[in-house]
Amino acid sequence: MSAGVESASLAVYYLRKNTFVFPVYVRCGFPWEEVERKWLLRLWARLKKDYIRIAPFRTVFLKSLKPAEGELEIPLRNLILSTLVTLEAVKRDIYTLAVGSLGLYPFPDNSRDYFDSLEEVISKGLRKRIKIETPFMGLEKHEIIRRFATYVPYELTFSCISPKRSLHCGRCIKCYERKEGFKSAGVEDPTVYCFQL
Repeated sequence: MSAGVESASLAVYYLRKNTFVFPVYVRCGFPWEEVERKWLLRLWARLKKDYIRIAPFRTVFLKSLKPAEGELEIPLRNLILSTLVTLEAVKRDIYTLAVGSLGLYPFPDNSRDYFDSLEEVISKGLRKRIKIETPFMGLEKHEIIRRFATYVPYELTFSCISPKRSLHCGRCIKCYERKEGFKSAGVEDPTVYCFQL
């Protein structure tokens, strides 16, 4: 679980189905993570107030390949995240993971076929069946926002790769996607930006 729009919506999607949610935040050493984690703490506290079936989020650390300058793709991201979170899950006898991927980016690890293959490989290695759910696959950000605007405190979400004074910069690609998502959804954007594009 990060503090992003899809991640917060995914948590609420399961909480509203009365599923017990064990959130895991993965730190890879990116410069925005300290700010993102602060936002996640606020978001989690609000979700905990509204839903009793969410556990304290656990932070795990790993080294990851860095994206190329100006690129969004983090090589092997979903393989690394899924494997690491699986290790946390099986300690608690949990064998279902949920990922908020929409499948929109043309990255090689961002499709349902990829997650199917990943399920098979991880399950074989564990000798236990692991299921990776991607309930938002094929949807767009504005569809998620429109669907969950009544339930998710989007003012407590964070998705920026270049924060300024612990706020959204308003200029990076993630801020642009966020603005466009709210605009296309016809939902007022509750985000405070340092700069407007």
